[in-house]
Amino acid sequence: MSESPVCRYRATVEYDGTDFLGYQIQAAGRTVQGEIEASLQKITQSFVRIDGAGRTDAGVHATGQVIAFNVAWRHSLTELHRALNATLPRDIVIRTLTTTDRDFHPRFGALSRTYRYQIINQRWPSVMQQRYAYHIERSLDVEAMNIASRYLIGSHDFASFGKPPQGENTVRRVTQAEWLVEAGNRIVFEITANAFLYRMVRNIVGTMVQVGSGQLLPDDVQQILLAKNLKLSAAPAPAHGLCLVNVTYPDST
Repeated sequence: MSESPVCRYRATVEYDGTDFLGYQIQAAGRTVQGEIEASLQKITQSFVRIDGAGRTDAGVHATGQVIAFNVAWRHSLTELHRALNATLPRDIVIRTLTTTDRDFHPRFGALSRTYRYQIINQRWPSVMQQRYAYHIERSLDVEAMNIASRYLIGSHDFASFGKPPQGENTVRRVTQAEWLVEAGNRIVFEITANAFLYRMVRNIVGTMVQVGSGQLLPDDVQQILLAKNLKLSAAPAPAHGLCLVNVTYPDST
């Protein structure tokens, strides 16, 4: 029997980040990448390295993480999809699976990434949301937070809000940054950029919460941004409120 040709696959992954040390594989500890690679090895009986669009931190969730990998698989695409979800732990699921070009890379080929950060703004915590939303008892001024968020739109040096994962470039292009009020006292921050610095979204959210609670004025955010000093932004908001929801590519519709 001839060997199956090696194909490159592209998948959209959803995971609950609560019990992971992050997406990227580490020497010790449970990671999203480690679990998916273990599942692929079990299915194919060979080591398979996966590439990811974003290296989410410990406790951060995803509904739209994108991965790619090369593997020789003699059965159908549907059977590979089914086998992956049958062997993965319950806190990871492969939402979509397709074949793709051999040169596709989910990180370097991405045009933008979108994150959502959820806050429950009410007196008592929500038991059902405690793994996915940051509880803040004090009422927040969402209008002021939106005014402050407008200063983030465009290409800026975001050194005041994060560190580069590689190199020294801290310039990023933000195309969306807005706060939305949803049902059940939920406030959601949506931000889209070509790329993000390490802890950039969480540092921005922490600073915006200070605006919403009256500790900072909206104009203070502009001054923090221009200062290019990480010490001036607020402490990062908790990881569990953050979720990677979408990654776009040139072929996205």
